[in-house]
Amino acid sequence: MTNRKFGILILRSALLLSVFCTEARAQIDSLQLDSTVLSAAAKRQLLDFGKAGVATMDVAELALMPSVLGNADPLHFVQMLPSMQTNSEIDAGIHIQGCDHQHNLVALDGVPVYGASHLMGLFSVFNPTHYRSMSYSTVATGVNRLGGVIDMHTRRSIPEKVGVDASIGLVSAQGTVEAPLTKKSALVLSGRGSLVDLLYGNYLHMDDISLSYGFSDANVTWLWTPTREDRISADFYYGYDRVETEKAGADIAIDMFWSNAMAALHWNHAALEQTLYYSSFKLDVDVAEEGRQALLPSSISTVGYKGGWSRGQLSLMADAAMHEVLPQSPVISGTGVAYEPETVQRAFETTLSAEWSGTIGYNFDYSATLAGQWFLSAEKKPYFGLSPQLTGTWRFDSGDKLRMSAGMHRQYLFQTGLSNLGLPLEFWLPAGKYSDPQWSVGASVAWDKSLPGGYEINSELYYRYLGNQLEYVGGLHDMLDGSYSLERALQKGNGYAYGLNLLLRKTEGRLTGWAGLSAGRSMRTFDGGTWPSNHERLVEFDLVAAYKVGRWDLGGTVVAAGGTPFTKVREYYMLSHQIVSVMGPRNGARLDPYFRVDLNARLHFRDRGRMQHGLNFSVYNATAHDQEIYRKVKANREKLTIDFQRMYLGITILPSVGYYLKF
Repeated sequence: MTNRKFGILILRSALLLSVFCTEARAQIDSLQLDSTVLSAAAKRQLLDFGKAGVATMDVAELALMPSVLGNADPLHFVQMLPSMQTNSEIDAGIHIQGCDHQHNLVALDGVPVYGASHLMGLFSVFNPTHYRSMSYSTVATGVNRLGGVIDMHTRRSIPEKVGVDASIGLVSAQGTVEAPLTKKSALVLSGRGSLVDLLYGNYLHMDDISLSYGFSDANVTWLWTPTREDRISADFYYGYDRVETEKAGADIAIDMFWSNAMAALHWNHAALEQTLYYSSFKLDVDVAEEGRQALLPSSISTVGYKGGWSRGQLSLMADAAMHEVLPQSPVISGTGVAYEPETVQRAFETTLSAEWSGTIGYNFDYSATLAGQWFLSAEKKPYFGLSPQLTGTWRFDSGDKLRMSAGMHRQYLFQTGLSNLGLPLEFWLPAGKYSDPQWSVGASVAWDKSLPGGYEINSELYYRYLGNQLEYVGGLHDMLDGSYSLERALQKGNGYAYGLNLLLRKTEGRLTGWAGLSAGRSMRTFDGGTWPSNHERLVEFDLVAAYKVGRWDLGGTVVAAGGTPFTKVREYYMLSHQIVSVMGPRNGARLDPYFRVDLNARLHFRDRGRMQHGLNFSVYNATAHDQEIYRKVKANREKLTIDFQRMYLGITILPSVGYYLKF
């Protein structure tokens, strides 16, 4: 039944793809890929693939792309690329080429941002109107991560006059103001707030649990260019989310509040770049059930310095950071259970790296990087490692490119917890007391080919071996009944991931966009055996299309993907009115396939001149497809029956309308 359902979803997507591939007659503004940043020529590019595994995105061009709930979120479109796995509605993780969420770095101008998603991952903490570009890499060169890097970039030049970019919709309201202070300095202010509870509060529920949700974030960027060779800037960010739940007919409530903050001072002088920064994330979880209460606080904060210098073919980089981490520390009341509280762990991390890049002949570009890491754990245990990385691009006379990458990476900060899906219930751990550093080795080969009619094809093969991986096997009930231990809740093992990514892009004409197909495995091996990772999707198809006609920008996205793994209950019975479950193979079954269509239409009342304004209409999950999110054992204690039921998200379709103003 599952394979048949998935086949139907792929068929639906193929029909949409046939429309997407229809050549439009008029050649007007569209999206384009080449080897530079985006331009506003007759061919526009949303993404640029430079050296192996690295792409850049012009955030301003997202105005032409489909909006999700009124937001053209940069991370949403990166997740539509075949190198990154799509998420479900309760998965906030970023999964790049089979890696776990914690393996990737999400940053703001190179500064790490912890907890980078709002609304359980539907969109990120990055207000798109505040940023100018984004870089995306499937290979974490120069940083201590096993996966990839997503880095948002703020304004680099002084605006000529005051500008405003604002919008309000059914889900959120947001706005950005940029203003020159002098001829050489400027200030950019952005804010965003949630309207979810106001308009959708009566519809937010999952199973028989009602939800109350809200979020807000704010950005400030100050820029000063005193000389031609100097650029000094300061970035500030703060955001928070709150979730309150209540289960009908039962004494249960879950309240969560999390916040993140970031401050950075950047100084670029000629070939020298330096940054001082602070970044933090704090989580408070309060679970109350039948007179029992569990408080689960955790936090992480980092103070650091980043520096880089380049001249000619040589680039040198230095990164030093002090981490202060509070792992999940349960506080239980109403049960007689007490745990020794976790103490704050302070660890020091430093990385020195050198990169040599150049060209052999006239058509082969290469770079070689060697990074050395030194990490001092909270227990004063030192770790030292080396991470080499090689990349190369062969440029053919036809314009085709062959891109290659291979290297080794290390990681000293880990994120794990109850969900393992990038949700705020997860917490951070430094290497040392609970685990040695993680490491990986991997390689990829990619081919880029241009076709007539503005089409381009990208294909990529990749493989990664992941060493010393962590998986969290604890649970809330373990905490409440007194059998919980963080050390016992962590199992250690290894893993590997491999796959094939295919991307077809159309870069000319009224109709532009891309279609991607990915297939691969992401496996983990622990003492209990080998099984798929919690986020693995065997096959995924993504479609992004934008069409411009007159004053209308029309667009849509389609996702059709295999279901993620879960551990199925093999048999269950009731003993003394308590459910006893016998579990099957770990992650041996899969949820139903995932399918979603999002539609967007933007009407420009005025799209030329100083002032632009109009309406944006969007529908999330336009086909009202029920998305299965998990399965659970449900018991009827009166009838003494037990059933293993599919659980769905309460909201099947989310329409939104908003007004935007820009001048």
